[in-house]
Amino acid sequence: LYECTGDECAFEGVCDKNGCAWNPYRVEQDDYYGRGAEEFKVDTTKPFTVITQFPADADGKLTEIHRAYIQDGRLIRSEVVNNPDLPQVNYLNDEFCAATGSRRFMELGAHEGMGDAMSRGMVLAISLWWDAGGNMQWLDGSAQNAGPCNLTEGNPQNVVKVEADPVVTFSEIKWGEIGTTFKAGCQ
Repeated sequence: LYECTGDECAFEGVCDKNGCAWNPYRVEQDDYYGRGAEEFKVDTTKPFTVITQFPADADGKLTEIHRAYIQDGRLIRSEVVNNPDLPQVNYLNDEFCAATGSRRFMELGAHEGMGDAMSRGMVLAISLWWDAGGNMQWLDGSAQNAGPCNLTEGNPQNVVKVEADPVVTFSEIKWGEIGTTFKAGCQ
């Protein structure tokens, strides 16, 4: 366990603040998730299961991170990047992270460094975030090319106008070997 102090805690410090991210909108897959089954592969108005896999190479080193979803009994894999300027993959790897500008992630060891940190032990933390300063634009805002939301849609004052008592349910959190945490029969 390591606790940073002073400048070590800043952006150029010992931890990566931004990481490397897979956002369907940023890889030009803007029909991947959203409100409605007709338009999107993952309908965010209905429950879905998130699957995140951390496969290792033959030497036990983390090299990739895979994401998939299950909704209505269907396994929905991430789509291959639809941007000619990026690696044509459907998962995170060092090549993708370098191409998308994840400089600090790469400098701090990239996937192998993250895998080393995971082997020392991590705790899953889930939270809800009221972002009065940035309105969650980094996550799903059109100004950041990260999603469909306008500049003010994520403002907490506007969220409660649309949904007076917003809630989310996290359930059936599972951990296990790759392929063991969901039903193999999903199509």
